[in-house]
Amino acid sequence: MDRAAGRRAKHSKRTERHPQPDEVKPRQISSVIRALDVLSDPWSFLVLREAFFGVRRFDGLQRNLKIARNVLSARLSRLVAEGLLERQLYVERPPRYEYRLTDQGRDFFPPIVGLMKWGDRWRPTKAGPPLELTHKDCGKPLSPCVVCGSCKNTLSSFDVEFEDGPGAGTETDFNAPTTRRRGGDKTWLRGRPCSVARTLKVIGDRWSLRVLRECFIGVKRFKDFQANLAIARNILSDRLNLLCKEKILVRRQYQEHPPRFEYVLAPAGYDMYSSLVLFMAWGDKWRSPRQGVPLKLRHKLCGHDASPIMVCGNCGGPVKTGSVTYHMRYKFKGDKPEQQTKQPPVSVSKSSNQLRLEH
Repeated sequence: MDRAAGRRAKHSKRTERHPQPDEVKPRQISSVIRALDVLSDPWSFLVLREAFFGVRRFDGLQRNLKIARNVLSARLSRLVAEGLLERQLYVERPPRYEYRLTDQGRDFFPPIVGLMKWGDRWRPTKAGPPLELTHKDCGKPLSPCVVCGSCKNTLSSFDVEFEDGPGAGTETDFNAPTTRRRGGDKTWLRGRPCSVARTLKVIGDRWSLRVLRECFIGVKRFKDFQANLAIARNILSDRLNLLCKEKILVRRQYQEHPPRFEYVLAPAGYDMYSSLVLFMAWGDKWRSPRQGVPLKLRHKLCGHDASPIMVCGNCGGPVKTGSVTYHMRYKFKGDKPEQQTKQPPVSVSKSSNQLRLEH
């Protein structure tokens, strides 16, 4: 017994001297990756989604998401710590709190709309899109597009050049929760019908969007993915295989002896560009190093910084929580947006069977 305990103690010390590789290896500083560190897994995305619907209390979030209490508590605590939500007292005795969006949280709305539109297009259901968005400025169905903030022309990955910004470099002190859960977990689909959830089922694990970000800056080969992301080989291999299976990447041989392969974007992968540049814009605004942004995008058509923004494709007006109404094309028995408490009322007024998003 003493000998076994000694072996366990020796193994414990050896483990402490050799932390996991993705905890110690430097990674490239990236606004996209820093933004994804904040929304660390699909549950965080879906908690934020419910907040946009105006659901702010713990019990309502739990019922709508069908999530374990301890998991929900951990995600809410992280979102509060990261500054996306704030806790506000709405009942004094006994004390009860609700979770309201901050400016940082509201600024995540455009990239999440991008994920929703990707799910509508690439992972459709027979019933059609579960949510209809309307742009208040023009009164027309929202057709979101990402444009250059300088010239207002549509941005695509083919029209953009990039260069290191003043904040470029590597970092080792990042605070990203470690998780090995893959995308594809059907538990994320147990709540309301949602195109965002269907998208996250494909790319919702910790690494897939990070791999796609590398693809958009020109990385194609295994060793380069591994070096830039500080990711273990087995995890990277698993994610690349998953993305190829989901037809987001294509595996292409570039050498015969010995056989070597590279990974390039498929059409569904290219269509993820708008969400990624919007995550980048969020990270540039809220998580940039003191020196400045780590990567600068230059729009070839106008020669200026791209500064991506999401606008309505019909009128060109900005897309944000206060400018969009929604209509659910499904019946949902979960919690509705909370009504007025001691805090200012949430925007849940009905008009033509539509609801406004939390703002």
